[in-house]
Amino acid sequence: MTELTDAEKAKTNKNIYPGFRKNFVAYFSQYSDNTSIHCVRYLGQYKRSLLERLWWFLVIATSLCLCIMLIVSTYQKWVMSPVIVSFARSSTPVWKIPFPAITVCPETKTKQRVYNFTNEYHRFNEHPENMTEEEIQMFNQVSLVCNNRVHEKGDKTIASDFIDAFTKVAPSFTDVLWQCKWLNENRTCSDLFTPVLTEEGICFTFNMLDREELFTDDVFHGGNFSQHGIKTENWSLEHGYGDDLGLDTFPRRAVASGQKACLSLLMNLYEPDLDYLCKGAVQGFKILLHSPTETPRVSQQYFRAPLNQEVVVAIKPDMITTSDGLRTYNVDSRHCYFANEKLLKFYQIYTQKNCEVECLTNITLELCNCVAFYMPRVEGTKICGPGSIACIKQAQAEMFTREVTVGLDKNQQTSESCKCWPSCSSLTYNAESSQADFNWPKVFEGFKVNFSEFPGVAMTRVYFYFKEQQFITSQRNELYGFSDFLASCGGLLGLFIGFSSLSIIEILYFVSLRVLTNIKRYGSHFWSGSVDLLEDDAYQHKSD
Repeated sequence: MTELTDAEKAKTNKNIYPGFRKNFVAYFSQYSDNTSIHCVRYLGQYKRSLLERLWWFLVIATSLCLCIMLIVSTYQKWVMSPVIVSFARSSTPVWKIPFPAITVCPETKTKQRVYNFTNEYHRFNEHPENMTEEEIQMFNQVSLVCNNRVHEKGDKTIASDFIDAFTKVAPSFTDVLWQCKWLNENRTCSDLFTPVLTEEGICFTFNMLDREELFTDDVFHGGNFSQHGIKTENWSLEHGYGDDLGLDTFPRRAVASGQKACLSLLMNLYEPDLDYLCKGAVQGFKILLHSPTETPRVSQQYFRAPLNQEVVVAIKPDMITTSDGLRTYNVDSRHCYFANEKLLKFYQIYTQKNCEVECLTNITLELCNCVAFYMPRVEGTKICGPGSIACIKQAQAEMFTREVTVGLDKNQQTSESCKCWPSCSSLTYNAESSQADFNWPKVFEGFKVNFSEFPGVAMTRVYFYFKEQQFITSQRNELYGFSDFLASCGGLLGLFIGFSSLSIIEILYFVSLRVLTNIKRYGSHFWSGSVDLLEDDAYQHKSD
């Protein structure tokens, strides 16, 4: 028998075996008969017409496109808005949070019997040549705590002894705070309040952290302000009070709601000391409620306690916490900072207001080459004088402009923005106030008190207490966690094409384990197409 040449063998095999393409079609047909994905079986079945295959291909492609579009929409929602703020499941008693820090600022910045700002103002504008350098310097310093539109012609910077000038002319501690009660018990006001320097000059604050705990070591302090020496005891804004703490702790915690657990103040000023050119027509006190971890910004948010009025302040706390599940999210996604996640140069504790003060300080130093007297600073930083008031206002406008610009333009460099997101655990205090005439002279007459001991005195009484025993907190939670996103994707895939995790295993099986089994069975003939898979029992397909 004549032996066949290689060319003849190849020609013979070509007539016997179907080739790789037909074997691949048979392989796909076997997969389509066994897969759980909807409609794919109609693409691989034998004796299906081309029109039927084209129809089912378009159906599968359309369903797959719709499914992908909805999955992309779900993914964008997961990435762009992963956080939802909802109410907590249970209410929180007020004794779990600190009583608000309360800052009181008298509108009287200069006692006229000590320093007549009105007279000095007219002397400076009409006959400045009659004033000595010391008098001009004193006027420039004192004008900083008065209406900043009154005097803007002074020096660009002032000497660092401005605090001594403020203290010399301002009402003293005992002039302002006459009687203090905490939890309906008489207390010495100096045990509860400490002087603090604000943009309103010298004020008096209750329940605020000591400056050693509030500021970093880089901050230079001038004057004995906000230094009461009481340290916090196992308390933080993020975790609250420790379980081992009792009633007597710091920051002082609330005990109950209502006037029975209030802070009451009896304050006074003397009418001969009022200077209407310095602060305008409204006299009395500015009061601010704020967190113990924040420096007061009295000129930004306050309510008034006029002279000879009794003011009742009902406090409603507003607290927002954040679940630990959001710690892994990007800050720009959850829009808040956890404790120690963003470090400030001047403050040990991050809050949104502390961040804004530091940002404003940096911008003011950048534009004016000095900072306002109430801003935190390092030693050697110049203090802005009356001649820099316009520049300070420009710095404030610049900070707001940068924030709005970055907010409107997402492609803007974020380094230009302060990025003062709120704290992930924040606590604010809202106030509902009411007032009535405080006819204290009639009470004095009833007790037969000699009025000559109080010449020209005007009194104001204020009560602070929580309105409710409990309050509802808010909490940031995941709107879409990974499991929620996976479930949503699985539901869409199952709805449109019947795709599941087992479908992935089927595909992996046919492209890996099944192929390896065939290679082991047929060797290189499997790839060359020299094996007729249609004749194999494992690849027999039933027609319709």
